[in-house]
Amino acid sequence: MRRPADESILLKLFEQYPSETFALSVISVQELYEGFSTKNEKKESQMLSTISTLVIVPYTVDIATRAGKIARDSEALIDLADAAIAATCIQNDVPLYTLNTKHFRTIVGLQIFQRNRSGFDKTVSLRA
Repeated sequence: MRRPADESILLKLFEQYPSETFALSVISVQELYEGFSTKNEKKESQMLSTISTLVIVPYTVDIATRAGKIARDSEALIDLADAAIAATCIQNDVPLYTLNTKHFRTIVGLQIFQRNRSGFDKTVSLRA
């Protein structure tokens, strides 16, 4: 059985960084459920199986405060979910893995995993 693309990408990330603990913002869980594939029980079950190995990071007042400041200070328009996810990473001093880096490139202090041909590289965006 073929794995969904996002799941196989996660598996490659796990293989490249086997000693790392991976986490997921609770906001990202919401985003996953916004996708239509979770209407399919089998696909929802696969998604839950994949994320069950991750630490789910709660949305706290400190993260919400930081997310508000990110949105307020951003040169580009950033939606609530992206600001919250970025704030979660910054607050916990962990890099972000995303397939959509363009929404996050200008966020000061956010570390981002970039996908390349041989795997993944951690890069750092702007500093304060």
